[in-house]
Amino acid sequence: MIRKEILNASPEQMENVSGIVTEIERYAIHDGPGIRTLLFLKGCPLRCKWCCNPETQQGYVEMIFFEEKCIKCDRCLNACPYGAIAYSDEKMVVNKSVCKKNCFGRTQHFPCTINCYTKARRVAGELITVSQAFMEISRDISFYEATGGGVTLSGGEPMMQAEFAYALLRTCKENWINTAMETSASGSLKDYKEILPYLDVLFVDLKSTNPTLYAEWTQYNGNDALAVIHELSEMAEKYITQMYIRVPVIPGFNDTQQDIREIGCFIKEKCRGFKGIELLPYHKLGRGKYKSLGLHYELNKLEPPSEEHMDEYSKILLNMGISIYKF
Repeated sequence: MIRKEILNASPEQMENVSGIVTEIERYAIHDGPGIRTLLFLKGCPLRCKWCCNPETQQGYVEMIFFEEKCIKCDRCLNACPYGAIAYSDEKMVVNKSVCKKNCFGRTQHFPCTINCYTKARRVAGELITVSQAFMEISRDISFYEATGGGVTLSGGEPMMQAEFAYALLRTCKENWINTAMETSASGSLKDYKEILPYLDVLFVDLKSTNPTLYAEWTQYNGNDALAVIHELSEMAEKYITQMYIRVPVIPGFNDTQQDIREIGCFIKEKCRGFKGIELLPYHKLGRGKYKSLGLHYELNKLEPPSEEHMDEYSKILLNMGISIYKF
C-alpha cells in the first residue's frame, strides 16, 4: 500500500524513494509507442511456468551463476569471506544455505561477483533511487520527443514496488515524459487508483479465464486477477489511460480456439476502457536463466505456437470486433 507521505511528497522528496531494478534497457521498441526506456522491477507474486524473467520473481537482490561462462579462475572462491564456494569432484559448487545466511538482503554487489572476469557470477538487482532512475531515463528525452516514446515499467510485477513505481511515474509525468506500465493485475486496487493518473499506457496480462487453470500455471488466484482487470478497464476509461490487454499464448494452457473465444467474450463483457489485444506467442528466451538461479524449468519440451495458429487466433478476435495490436 502506498503510504500517505509518498502520495503527498514534494518532487524533491520523491527523488529519494528507492526500488530494486534488475535492468534498465534503453532503445526498447516493443513495450509501448515509440522508442522507450524499459525498467525491470524486481518482485512478482506469480510463478508463471513460462516466465522468461525468473530473476525478477524474488523481491530481493540475488546472485546468479552462469556455469558455462566460468573459466575457473578461482577469484570468486577466494573473494567469498564465508567459504560458500568450493570444489567437489573438480566441479565448482556453492553452498546456498551459507549464501542465504550471510548475503540475504544485500543491496550491493556480492563479494564473489566483483572481480568475475567473464561475468559468470553477477548480481540480479540493484537498489536505486528515483533520482538515479530518472537521470538514466532523461538521457533519451530527444528520442522520446522524436518518436512519441517514453518510459515503461516492467518486471516482475511493478506493483510489488508500488511506492517506487508511483514516485517514478509521477516524476516522469511532471517532466512531460510519456509513461507506460506492464502489470499482471496482481496489485492493490487502491494503489492502481493512485498510479493510473500518471500513466499514459497500461498493458494488462490476461492469461486465462479459467480460474483453476490460472492457479495451476501461475500459483495465483485467477478470480482475483479477472476482477482486477475489470476494475482497471473502468479506471483506464476514467483517467483516459490507453489500456491494452496482453495475452501470452502458451501451448497446453490457453492455445485452443475455445480459449481465445472465452478471453474475447470476457473482454467484451467486462472491459469497457480498453483499446485492443496484443497476442504474445510463447518463446524459449530465458530458459538458461533458471539453471543460473538454481531453479527447474518445467517447459523444456514446449514449442512456440506456429504463425498459422497465431493468425487464426487473431482472426477469431477480429471477427468478435476486438482490435489487434502489435508493439
